[in-house]
Amino acid sequence: MKPARLFIAIAGAFLSAASFWMSLPLIAVSLRRDGVSDLWVGLISGLPWLGLLAVLPLVPRLIRRIGLQRTVLTGMLVSILVFIGFASTRSVIIWSLLFCIQGATLGLRWAAMDTWINGAVPDHARGRLVGLYELVASGSIAAGPACLLFLGNSGSLPFIFCAAIVTLASTLLFTAGRETAIKVRVKTNLSVWRILKIERAAFVALALVGVTEACNLSLLPLFALGLGATASAASMYLVIVQGAGAIGAFLFGFLADKFSRPAILLGTGFITIAGPLALPLLYSSPYLWPLLLVWGLAIGGMFTLSMIVLGARFKGDALASAVALSIAVYTIGGILGPPAMGSLMASFGAFGLPYGLAAIAVLSVAAAGCFEVLRPHVVLAPQIHRERST
Repeated sequence: MKPARLFIAIAGAFLSAASFWMSLPLIAVSLRRDGVSDLWVGLISGLPWLGLLAVLPLVPRLIRRIGLQRTVLTGMLVSILVFIGFASTRSVIIWSLLFCIQGATLGLRWAAMDTWINGAVPDHARGRLVGLYELVASGSIAAGPACLLFLGNSGSLPFIFCAAIVTLASTLLFTAGRETAIKVRVKTNLSVWRILKIERAAFVALALVGVTEACNLSLLPLFALGLGATASAASMYLVIVQGAGAIGAFLFGFLADKFSRPAILLGTGFITIAGPLALPLLYSSPYLWPLLLVWGLAIGGMFTLSMIVLGARFKGDALASAVALSIAVYTIGGILGPPAMGSLMASFGAFGLPYGLAAIAVLSVAAAGCFEVLRPHVVLAPQIHRERST
C-alpha cells in the first residue's frame, strides 16, 4: 500500500473508532438522565460487546465475498444509520437494539481494518506501520469522549456529530481506494482451531492484554482510592498507563522490525508480571509513576506485537480469520477480567487487583512460552490467488 493511501485509511479508521468511543459514555449518561437505573445502564452498556462477538465469525466470509473496503464501508454506513436512530428517538428498547447493532458495526470495521493494514504493509516495515496504526487507534479512545466536552451530552446534536464523523471517515476510506492485500478466490485450508493452534502464544498474549486493559480502565482508579490517593491522583494512574500503552504500541512495533519478535513479546510478558507485583511496594513512592509508565508501555507493546506476529504468519483468508479471532479473544478477556478482579478486591482489599493481574500474567506468560517452544511448523496455503482488490 502506498504511504499516502495508508495514512488516509488510518485517518479514516481513527475517526470511525472515535465515534464509537464517544457513544459509550454518551449513551450511558443519556440513559441515566432519563431515569434508567444504574443496573439497566450497566446491562445495556454491555450490549455492544455482544453484538461485536456475534458478528466476528461472519467477517472473514464477508471479506471474501465483497472485499475489505466494502466490508468497512458497510459497517460505517450502518453505523451512520444507527446514530441517526439514536437522534430520532428516546425509546430505551430501541436504543438497546441500536447499541447492540453498533457493536456489530464496530466488529466489521475493526476486524476488516486490522486485516487491511496488516495485510498491506511490507514485512520489513510491519512493526513500525502496524505500531503507528495501533498508536492512532489507541488515541481514538481518548479523542472520542473528549468531544463531549465541547458538544455536551444532551439532545440529538452529539449523535448527529457522530454520524457526521463516520461520514467523513467513510469518505477518507473510499478515497484511499482498494488495495492488493487480502481478497482471495481460493479459501485457505486453515480452520479457526488450526489458526489458534499455530499461534497460541500470540492469542494468549491478546487475552492477557484484554483482561489487563479492561481491569485498569474500570478498577485501577479504585485501587488507588482504596490506598488513600486523591481522586485526581487516581485518575492520573489511568492516564499514565493508557497513554503509555498508546506510545508502547509504536515503540515496540519499531523494535519488532529490528529484533526477534517472539523474544520481545515474551519480554513484555515479564513486565506485565513485575509491574503489578511492584505496585503494592511502590504505591507511596515517587517511583510509582515510572512504574506505571513502563507497565503501560509493555501492555500496549504486547498487543501490537501479537498483531504483528499474526500479520507476518498468516496471509489471505487465514489472516482475516486470525484477526477476527484475535479481536474475539481480546474482547472476551475484557468482559471476564473486571468481574474476576473485582471479586478479588472485594475479598482481599485493594491489593487483590495487582496480585490477581500478576497471577494471570504468570499463567499467561508460562503458557505462551510453552506454546512458542512447541509451536508446530506449518506451511501455509501453498497456492493463494491474489487479485488487485480488497
